[in-house]
Amino acid sequence: MFRSTRPISVTRRLIEQYFMFGLACLFFCVAVCVVLAWRGSLTSLVPAAVVLPLAILLVGGLVLRRSLGLVATIEEQLGRIAAVSSPVEHDLRPIAASDPLADGWNALLERFAGQASLGDLEARLSRALGGFHEQRFEQVFNTLSDGVAVTDAAGVIRFGNRSLAAVLRLPGGESVEGRDLYELLEREGSPDGCGERLRRQSGPAPMSIPCGPNLEDGVLRVSRAPLAGDGAEAGTLVWTVRDVTQQKLADEMRSQFVFTATHELRTPLANIRAYAETLSLEEGIDVEKQKEFCNIINAEATRLGRFVDELLNISQMEAGALTLARHETDVERLLSEVIEHVQPQMRQKGMDFEPLLPPKLPKLQIDKDKVAAALVNLLGNAVKYTPDGGRVRLQVEASLEHVSFHVEDSGYGIAPDELPHVFDQFFRSGDARVRQTTGSGLGLAFTREVARLHGGRVGVHSELNKGSKFTMTLPVR
Repeated sequence: MFRSTRPISVTRRLIEQYFMFGLACLFFCVAVCVVLAWRGSLTSLVPAAVVLPLAILLVGGLVLRRSLGLVATIEEQLGRIAAVSSPVEHDLRPIAASDPLADGWNALLERFAGQASLGDLEARLSRALGGFHEQRFEQVFNTLSDGVAVTDAAGVIRFGNRSLAAVLRLPGGESVEGRDLYELLEREGSPDGCGERLRRQSGPAPMSIPCGPNLEDGVLRVSRAPLAGDGAEAGTLVWTVRDVTQQKLADEMRSQFVFTATHELRTPLANIRAYAETLSLEEGIDVEKQKEFCNIINAEATRLGRFVDELLNISQMEAGALTLARHETDVERLLSEVIEHVQPQMRQKGMDFEPLLPPKLPKLQIDKDKVAAALVNLLGNAVKYTPDGGRVRLQVEASLEHVSFHVEDSGYGIAPDELPHVFDQFFRSGDARVRQTTGSGLGLAFTREVARLHGGRVGVHSELNKGSKFTMTLPVR
């Protein structure tokens, strides 16, 4: 025989059991009646034989009704749970009855309610933490100086940090989300179709994009990579856009410095070699001529040594190893040594030099050699970049807190767009008149570092074709 696999409810089972119990009672009643009839005492015992089974059936029916009520209530709620995916979607009710079945059901509900509340709390914490992590990631991206963007495969920006608009030089407050990044990368003055080339390429595709015809207009470094990880949508790209203008300018100045340094080294070496060979090979050179040649050799050697010192100083600056040896220094004596060092150049160019010193100067705790070199750089630049017959002024101002050294000239001046870069390493002006004069582009950078190490500062004010005024201020204590 085959049994049905369909589940039978508890209520149906109880009814079947009660029906079988009733049949048993009926059979029992019939059997009693048969026995009594056989003995001849049917009349006197029939009421008892009938009432007793009926009483048993009545009591059993009451008990069954109470049990069926509890079971039906529980079965109804279990049926609703089985019909949905999650028991949380239906409100389960406790049973108000004093019965082991009701007590067990109520205890089960209490445990389930505790687990449901924990699950709900976990879900809310998960959502809160997810939102917190997303907010923190957005804050991190917005603090980056590089532009970061997330785009789809077509290049439409889904997310862009705050720096992206600044790096792309878009108007302030303009949103980049929803815009085509390839179109935004099409810069005025950049190579034609660089955005389209990026669109056609696959892979990281790093590219440098100039923002204009001149290097000073800016250069952007663009790279991209596909978004990887679980849940990443196919075709999603992560972009980084970096402004590398200063790096490119530094590279150009460094290349120019190498060219200048080669010239600076070659010229004095050639002169030293030429005059030394003349002295060794030529006979009959008079004493005055020999002295002149020796002076030239000494001057060129001094020039070569000064350039090597600048290279060593700049190397120490880049390594952060430039240190000071402070000693109490007489400023008046320091200035006299500096002036004596630069006066031969002034006399050679027929320049008017005007020192303006206060009657009394305080003594400073400074590195005398480095401060002297810094002042020589300032005065030397004033002499080099001022035409013959020009004017140079050295003015010193002293207070209880600071001593300021002002070097003013009537030279070529500095263009406004070049003023922010005059203290950069290897920087040299694009003015043709300045290019004609040899220089390394290291002197002012060294001067600024010396002032900074002493707790002071250096600044410049200049007008093109009118002259420049450099000021170095050092603290008294």
